[in-house]
Formats: sequence, C-alpha cells, structure tokens
Amino acid sequence: MKTLFRVRLAIVFALLALTFVLAGQVAAAPVNPEAFKQAFENAKKDAEVVVDVRVVAVVCSDVAGEADKPTTVTLQVALQVEKIEKGPVKKNDLIVVSHKVALPTGPGPKSYGYMAAVRQFPFTPGVRGSAALKWDKDQKAYVVLAGWVPEPNNAAIPKEVGKIAVATEEEKPK
Repeated sequence: MKTLFRVRLAIVFALLALTFVLAGQVAAAPVNPEAFKQAFENAKKDAEVVVDVRVVAVVCSDVAGEADKPTTVTLQVALQVEKIEKGPVKKNDLIVVSHKVALPTGPGPKSYGYMAAVRQFPFTPGVRGSAALKWDKDQKAYVVLAGWVPEPNNAAIPKEVGKIAVATEEEKPK
C-alpha cells in the first residue's frame, strides 16, 4: 500500500516538474538589452554610416496581418543626425530608412518581441539612439544593419497606412 502511494506521488511530482519545464520553453523571458548593444557594436564594422540620431517623424507605409489585427508594420523613419562616428553625412542631416516592426499581440510574453524591437533600432518619435546603416544601390537608399536605443521612450507609432507620428519640441536636443 505504501509503495503504491509513493509511486503515485512520484508520478505526480514528475508530471508537475515536466509542466514547469515545458512552460519555461513556451513563455521565455525577455532578452537582455545588452545583447542588442553588442549586436550593434558588431554591425558597426560593416556599416558605411554610424550615427547617433533622433527620430523626428515616422510614417506607416505598409501593414501586414488581418485588417482588424495587424501583426507587422513597415515604417518610413526620418532620422536627424546628432553625432557622426563615420560616414558621408553631416550633423542635422535627415536620413529616411524603411524599418519593419512586429507589433505586440498581447500583454506579457506576447509583447516581448516589440519590447526588444524598441531597443534594437530607434523608430519611435522623439527617441534618441544609434544607427548602423549601409547604402543599397538597388533601393538607392540606406538600409538598417543594426541600432541601439539605451533609453526607449515608448511613444506611439502609426499602425495604419498613411498615418504619421512626429516628435514634439519638448524633447530638447543634446
């Protein structure tokens, strides 16, 4: 009798442990932001332009997903150059880049992708960050290699084609 009880108890604990292991795989923790900073540092080597920027305007140019629940947006982001590390740009130049962003699909783990994206490249209006860019001859435009945003501002971005979000004058230049 005692042995049967112990076997059942062991099975219950084994199933409980398996549940915790599987739950950990499904609901992963957010990525450490320092990983994005390191990725940016690595990308600087291949970049033609490395700059510190401020996002002055964002325009939604494409939406993917269902009409009532978009999953990604393609943004045209106007970056004002504040500091140049390398490249043929000048302070206060505007550089427009296209950037695709996966939108959060809910709270908690469903927002981790978006919360990581706001650290990986400056795309929210008014935020300051760094960008590593490369010229694409076919597109005749700069494309994003990587970026880094040390202090995200969580400003709203446009989620409908043609909508615009701009930085306010409250954000003082450095």
